[in-house]
Amino acid sequence: MYSLVLSAELEGVTDLRPKDTEEAPYYYTFKVQCTSCREVHPNWVGINRFEKLEIPGSRGEANFVWKCRLCSRTHSASITTSPSSYDASQKKGQKIIEFDCRGLEFTEFKADGEWEAKGLETTTKFSSVDLSEGEWYDYDEKAGGEVSIQEFVPLNPRPMLQSLINEDIIVRLKWGQTEYKGRLVSVDSYMNIQLSGTEEFIDGKSTGSLGQVLIRCNNVLWISSAKGVEMKDVQMTD
Repeated sequence: MYSLVLSAELEGVTDLRPKDTEEAPYYYTFKVQCTSCREVHPNWVGINRFEKLEIPGSRGEANFVWKCRLCSRTHSASITTSPSSYDASQKKGQKIIEFDCRGLEFTEFKADGEWEAKGLETTTKFSSVDLSEGEWYDYDEKAGGEVSIQEFVPLNPRPMLQSLINEDIIVRLKWGQTEYKGRLVSVDSYMNIQLSGTEEFIDGKSTGSLGQVLIRCNNVLWISSAKGVEMKDVQMTD
């Protein structure tokens, strides 16, 4: 499982998301790498969640199918969720959409295509947001002021996690106000993570020690470094 995680500075707007409908699908554009031989596709590739392609030698379908030219293995990826909106009030990287990747890894994202947003304190809709240069500026007449999106950065979670190996991290699960704090031991090509010395917290309160824990990526809401964080102070909001 791969999550497209974005970070941005939003001024005067919120609920930023790709314009992605069946009538006008958004093409999520990536650089892609084979996890078997580490060959990188020479071109950017585009994936939309409404296109279905047959997987050779299988009865299954996927949104993207690629045969690596170096090792000749066939890999695929499918979009598993609808796009989520980027909330201006959340001051951290946010998950926009998820992919089920089989044998490949997305290494770089390019924001081609149109995005949309709405006024932070008005009903103004902005439907032609161009983020190809990493920033966007406009004017909200109802608010009487300029609006902008700056420092638009896609975050590849795997390099971030690799840099935190042997460090303490906090993992927030998708359910039950549950968080784990432990030392990051490893992260595999599927983004599953292994912790040691793990402590469990529910509603910010310790419920005990779990020791060694393997956490599958599709159970994770967010991950952060534990440096300087006291678990009793962690705010747990979706």
